[in-house]
Parts: sequence; C-alpha cells; structure tokens
Amino acid sequence: MQVSELPIYPLVSVTPDATLAQVAGRMRVADCGSAAVMRDDKLLGIITERDLVQAIADGINPRQTSAGVFMSADPVTASPADDVAVIALRMVALGIRHLPVVDAAGKPIGMLSARSLAAALETHPAPAASDPAG
Repeated sequence: MQVSELPIYPLVSVTPDATLAQVAGRMRVADCGSAAVMRDDKLLGIITERDLVQAIADGINPRQTSAGVFMSADPVTASPADDVAVIALRMVALGIRHLPVVDAAGKPIGMLSARSLAAALETHPAPAASDPAG
C-alpha cells in the first residue's frame, strides 16, 4: 500500500515569523496536531503539539516567540509513492507522529499522521511472513 492511498490531511501552514500563539490558534481552528512552517511554498520546518508543550514548559512566551525559533527544521517527509509500512517504521524509529507529504517537485501537499497510518495498517494488515520451517 502506498501513502497516496491514505487519508492525507490538508496542510496547515504558517510563516516562520508567526508567533507560537498564532500557530496554536491555527492548529486549534483546523483541529490538527501540527503545522508546516513555510516560506514561498518551500517547507522549512514543522511545529507540533509536542513543540508547543515543550516551549510553554520551558517558560517561553508564546506571544513573543516565533515559529522559526521553535520549529523542527528540515523535517523528514514522505512522498505519495512511498510504502506505508516503510513510512510507519520510519515514524516509529524517529519518534514522530506527523509527517509532511511532498510531491515529486518537493512541494508540500498535505500531512500524514500516525493515527491515519495506524488506521490504514489495521484495515490492510501486511501479509504474515511464512514460516520457513514449515
């Protein structure tokens, strides 16, 4: 199964100069757990719920700190042609729950979540490996 067969959430994007409070507001309105940090259609980074919690726990003022300061720069991405099982393993290995999906030109087209991956793998489980011993 390929990433293109999964529900890919619409991309919520912010600019690097948006404050963390503005990012949180955009995520709340969109009911999503992450936002792509972009400039001129180029993906610069990603801000997740975890990043916002960490910033607040660290005493950062979310009304004065920009997304560019707290984003995870150069995030790992997926393409629509990627194998879902490979992407799921990559997300687990990296400890991430959100992955931008980019087209062949590298332009972000949506966001893949661990939740949508888990649902897809639950409804389309990988074939069981055969036992070579018989």
